[in-house]
Amino acid sequence: MIAPVLQAIAPLVVLMALGAWIKRTLVRQDEVWSGIESIVYYVLMPALLFSNISQADLTDLPWGALLAGLYIPTLVLSAVALVPMLWRDSLTPATRSSLFQGISRFNLYISLSLAVSLFDERSFALVGLLAAALVLLVNVTCVSALVSLNEGRLDSKKLLKELTQNPLILACVAGLLANELNLALPEFAWVTLERLGQTALPISLLAIGAGLSLDKFSQGMSLNIYSSLMQMVVKPMIAFMVISATGLAPEFGVLIFLMMATPTAPSSYILARKLGGDAPAMASMIAFQTCVGFGTLLIMLTLWQVMTGVRLA
Repeated sequence: MIAPVLQAIAPLVVLMALGAWIKRTLVRQDEVWSGIESIVYYVLMPALLFSNISQADLTDLPWGALLAGLYIPTLVLSAVALVPMLWRDSLTPATRSSLFQGISRFNLYISLSLAVSLFDERSFALVGLLAAALVLLVNVTCVSALVSLNEGRLDSKKLLKELTQNPLILACVAGLLANELNLALPEFAWVTLERLGQTALPISLLAIGAGLSLDKFSQGMSLNIYSSLMQMVVKPMIAFMVISATGLAPEFGVLIFLMMATPTAPSSYILARKLGGDAPAMASMIAFQTCVGFGTLLIMLTLWQVMTGVRLA
């Protein structure tokens, strides 16, 4: 039962470890890795999402139950993130905003990497669509929280700009339109997009590994542990309850469960820096969650198989 999940997760761990080794030996310049991250974010990942969504069969999907499974756990954890903000005076507004991101965002790259390993092409395309819907929600909530906490007001223009310029959202919207219109591109164009997309996930995992900093583990350990439990244990269990309540089929429910069980997004650090969050605390949470997250993912996905009786792969 554990073997399929372990086989799916192990290559991701190896790629991240390889990225960490490359960063410390062959390519030490931060500027190089920053450039790689930009290429993945603005070119490779949008190509992957557009290519898969535009060619997928996405008819007859239970969108109500799917979105409920995504949004309810995320909004519940967003509310939970506000609880210590109300009573723990030792948390500054900047740290509170980073904690908010640490238990409300999700790791798109890890979700897609596991989807490739565990599911078929249609399920992978659906993960891309669900990711777009969730990216929209978490960007609205996180940008709103960061701006409100750190600036004392909500800048609607800044929020709108962040959302309308997000390349992952734009790629998913473009893919949906292309799918709906049955867009016909020359064969070489599809091949180019597919080959770009094939490089997105391994390169992104190398970049995540390069960005991990084990020396940050000792910074704010209580916040790291708290955010990890909320993000990677409580959130997927809430998702499981929603999935059960809505009667969502296991082949769809596992996609929701997977996305809810991932570590927080590495892009949280960039957003914290841009909008006045506590960047060191955010980096510490990202590093801690990403490293322990593969263990919790293995446990949670195995638990999913036990609870549903449905084997993965």
